[in-house]
Amino acid sequence: MIVTLAGHVDHGKTSLVRALTGVDTDSTAEEKARGLTIDIGFAYINDAGLGFVDVPGHHRFIHNMVAGVASQQYALLVVAADDGPMPQTREHLQILSLLGVSKGVIALTKIDRVEPEQVAMANEQIRSLVAGSFLEQATILPVSSQRGDNIDTLRQHLQTQAQRHAQANARDARTFRLPIDRSFNIRGSGTIVTGTTLSGVVNVDQTLHVFPGGQPVRVRSIRADNRKNSVVSPGARTALNVSGIEVEDVPRGSWIAADLSPASTHLTIRLRFLEDYPRKLKAWTPVHVYHATTHVTARLGLLTESSLAPGETTLADLVCDSPLLVCAGDRILLRDHGMDRTLGGGTVIDNQPPAERRRKAQRLQRLAALDIPEPGDAFRSLLDLGPVHFRSFAAFVGLPPQAPVPSLDTQLVTVGEETLLASTWKGWQDRILATIEATLAADSQVTGLRENQLPAEIPIRFRAELLRGLVAAKRLTQTSGAFHPPRHTASLSPAQLSLLNRLKPMLDSKQPASVGDLGKSLGRPLAQLSRELDALARLGALVRVSEHRYFLPQVIDQLAAMATDLDKKKGAFNARDFRDASGVGRNTAIEILEYFDHLGLTRRQGDERRVFGAWKNKGSA
Repeated sequence: MIVTLAGHVDHGKTSLVRALTGVDTDSTAEEKARGLTIDIGFAYINDAGLGFVDVPGHHRFIHNMVAGVASQQYALLVVAADDGPMPQTREHLQILSLLGVSKGVIALTKIDRVEPEQVAMANEQIRSLVAGSFLEQATILPVSSQRGDNIDTLRQHLQTQAQRHAQANARDARTFRLPIDRSFNIRGSGTIVTGTTLSGVVNVDQTLHVFPGGQPVRVRSIRADNRKNSVVSPGARTALNVSGIEVEDVPRGSWIAADLSPASTHLTIRLRFLEDYPRKLKAWTPVHVYHATTHVTARLGLLTESSLAPGETTLADLVCDSPLLVCAGDRILLRDHGMDRTLGGGTVIDNQPPAERRRKAQRLQRLAALDIPEPGDAFRSLLDLGPVHFRSFAAFVGLPPQAPVPSLDTQLVTVGEETLLASTWKGWQDRILATIEATLAADSQVTGLRENQLPAEIPIRFRAELLRGLVAAKRLTQTSGAFHPPRHTASLSPAQLSLLNRLKPMLDSKQPASVGDLGKSLGRPLAQLSRELDALARLGALVRVSEHRYFLPQVIDQLAAMATDLDKKKGAFNARDFRDASGVGRNTAIEILEYFDHLGLTRRQGDERRVFGAWKNKGSA
């Protein structure tokens, strides 16, 4: 178990760690000279399974303090009896709470310097400070690092908590993520990166990736909580010896992770705005964002209000200047750009930018579904709203790439990489059938509806698959690119029937007249005739092979049979082979073959073609 020491700079955190472990966490010359913690310090009691993170207490080093805190840690809030709680004590308590720390103990230090009455007064002040926080019921132990008062009691308390922590901390099934707080080189070993494991398990010889950058690295050895280990659990102090990367490529703020796909510059969080902030929070306020060891700048957009009063909560968008490697439930800390103070924080509930308006009801419904803690329940709620890209969802909630779609009490349909309820799919198919039937009932000359004429609420990316399913189920058929019920036949108007009868003698040939020649023969303007020919093609009376040439359906069937027979006899064939077999001109042969390519009967390979599948005239080009 890792214990985070938090509190004011002068309240004896470093001395307390030294008394508990015998280790001085102020290890640099500057820290010793100035008498304060500047960067994160570490100490361990190996036989007790205890590690200590001494975070800086001075407000100028808050960014280092945040880098040392993880939600799985146990808090040790340090308050000196001679000073009592200070403003920095309050801010550290707020930060611990915002970052998800939920358990802890309070050490009232320096009791050897004051009278018992002062100790009692400090105790009351602490109780007032922690009221309503996660430390409200925490034990307050009066200690003296100099005399040793209650040091053994505090150590025993922490050891007991460590045992409970080990029993409760089950193996994490999520993907591995390690935010890096230090990197260095050991001669003979290579690059070492350290941090507090945020999620998942890592194994020796596993390949991970660096964020940002994406470089692959191999894990050569592992230390967890200052001991060589093969398994790392969330919250453990972790050191990885990795190959494939140099120290300068993994500074503090970098990550080593199994999956980098959740990285995003757009986050949606459930924001908690601190009660003691001195003014309202306005939309698009510039903020500093702290996520584990990473620090970026961003603008904060409020989703439910134009401004937010201190102490309130809301949904908010963060548009970051650089991407963050976030997953669902990660904690974010926000600090004001100009006032150099913490304004609040929140829990990440989405990492996708809005597809539509930020405050649209449908988006807010999606965010409410994502806000459900249990991934299976969240997935089910998202399906109620529409299709879900399961791999993106799984990566965001921290599931490994091989994780299966959760078993639900309802049937699902998977199309490409998206999953949706079978009832949603059936509803779309019923809507398509109803629309086609209503259109045909209103106009008997309409053959059917094309894919691009389907109702707007049917997503474009699913239309082709929906229509294929309806055709396969014999609920629809396709004629000249239009879909209609199998028994439907569109009727020609008297004018169209008259025109078709005049056209048939000129088109009843494998080399029919061009549109221009037809116009001259019929005495019709070219634009008018083109519209009339297109109408006949839509009704299935003609086949439009190209812009300038139309065929009778039976003639196209004969040409398709010729192409199929040519493929059987010769194999791959070219335009000249088809021209000679059919007796048409070279340009007409090319137009016909390109039409067959478009319908999928033939497939071009260089200058040659092969026939694939059986012929079925599906419509005009």
